[in-house]
Amino acid sequence: MTPPLRDMSPPLRDMSPPLRNMSPPLRDTSPPLRDTRPPLRDTSPPLRDTRPPLRDTTPPLRDTSPPLRDTTPPLRDTRPPLRDTSPPLRDTTRALRNATRRPSAAGRACLDVQCSSCQPGPWERMASFASKLARLPPMPGAAPAPAAAPAPAPAPAPAPESVPVPENAAAALKSKPSLDELRDRIARILGKAAPTAPRPDPSHTELPFFVEHTTRGPLYVRRDRTPPAARVGRAPLVAARDAEPGLLSLLALDPALAACDARRALFIDTETTGLQGGTGTVAFLLGMSFYDEAQGAFILEQALLRRLGEEAPMLELLARRLDEASMIVTYNGKSFDMPLLRARCVMNRMPPPRELPHLDLVHVARRIHGHRLKSRTLAAIESEVLGRERVGDVGGADVVACYMHYLRTSDEGALSGVVTHNEHDVLSMVALVGLYGEPMNGGLPGADLAGVAKTLRRAGELDRAAETAEAAVARGGGALAKRTRGDIAKARGDKARALLDYQALAEEVDDPSVRLELAKLYEHHVKSFAAALALVERGTGEADAATEKRRTRLRRKIEKRP
Repeated sequence: MTPPLRDMSPPLRDMSPPLRNMSPPLRDTSPPLRDTRPPLRDTSPPLRDTRPPLRDTTPPLRDTSPPLRDTTPPLRDTRPPLRDTSPPLRDTTRALRNATRRPSAAGRACLDVQCSSCQPGPWERMASFASKLARLPPMPGAAPAPAAAPAPAPAPAPAPESVPVPENAAAALKSKPSLDELRDRIARILGKAAPTAPRPDPSHTELPFFVEHTTRGPLYVRRDRTPPAARVGRAPLVAARDAEPGLLSLLALDPALAACDARRALFIDTETTGLQGGTGTVAFLLGMSFYDEAQGAFILEQALLRRLGEEAPMLELLARRLDEASMIVTYNGKSFDMPLLRARCVMNRMPPPRELPHLDLVHVARRIHGHRLKSRTLAAIESEVLGRERVGDVGGADVVACYMHYLRTSDEGALSGVVTHNEHDVLSMVALVGLYGEPMNGGLPGADLAGVAKTLRRAGELDRAAETAEAAVARGGGALAKRTRGDIAKARGDKARALLDYQALAEEVDDPSVRLELAKLYEHHVKSFAAALALVERGTGEADAATEKRRTRLRRKIEKRP
């Protein structure tokens, strides 16, 4: 057996060099093609419409309906003929003419109807008209006319001016009712309706008002003394008595308040018939509060307008309180309450109220609490800042409807909620003045103290603002308090303190404005251009042109540094 053959030859390998294309590249040397064909021309003849014109072959319409006939029977007048039952008229003017004819030159009456001296004159026509009036039937309710006087005897040519008017004509004219009599009849007819109910007296109803009779009319007023320990939420009312006027003037950005006495502040709030203002809006409830030194407590005073025409006593009371006060405290009163009260004084022909330094708490509240409150109404400030929640309160939008319901129905229960609403507004302003007058000793949180510090910085009190900012950080004001402290430190020139605050703040929040402030300090104070450039690259919130300019400047400074 022969073993199978095995191929022991080594594998063949292609040792030939790779082929390369050594031929030159082909070039297209042919000339470009040109279209030498002549342009096409439209030699076809124009189309013509050879169709015959259309003709209207429809037959004309004919009205084949039968003619309409009026089958209604003719109308017949079945009424009985009218008969004239009036007595025949008698002509009595001929006798008057014959009796009053002037004699002729011969001494006898002229019978010529063409004689000009015998024609009836004006006095004769008046007598004829009087005789016609005498034949008219008497008017209902009129006195009977006196009997006609007999015709006068012929007289020798009486003068026309001396003939008196017949009495029957005067009686007929007097029988017509005069204008005063017609008015009396209308008044008697209208007086048959049921009389309106008299307006209730608030001093004799459930409303807490009593009446004071003044020279200008009745004044319905309420006065209550608040207890010494009275509070609105967590803020005591007595703190407003010791509020610092200088601090209030800084928070209000009004230097005129610095010289005022907080013990003589007058708190004012109104409830009106509308929110648009103008001469048609009336303040029907005036709420005021002031501190009484004799009683050692705040007095709440409210004046009610029972009718729309009794404003003068209420405005006189306001003028009296303003004469005793040193400043006015309102909530949005600069733009609404006080202009409205001035307009009402003008409408009632009274002198305008006295001008006093005015503390409007709505602006102070926006500066201090604007960062955390969406609504800045007095009820929202009372709930979020003072800590008192109103239960069953009448909304500001319902006040007008309640008063209009009272005017129509005399339902004093509709005003009880409005009176309570006004009382809460006035006392809340007293509590807010005590809180803002001593913010370091009050219950303001750290974030609100930061708002106080920012306002003090805006007013130029940098030292006091720095102290308040330190207290805001200590009370847990967070990033807002640190940012406020850094801004105040930078404004005072304490760049080291500002650098520490901005560095700590940049690690907590991602705020481009913080990186911008920190980049400025790194560039100009620390001279750390690389760190400043790194912050610029992360974004500083500037415009593109400003960012590019800052970036170029920092790179140039880095290149120049050895």
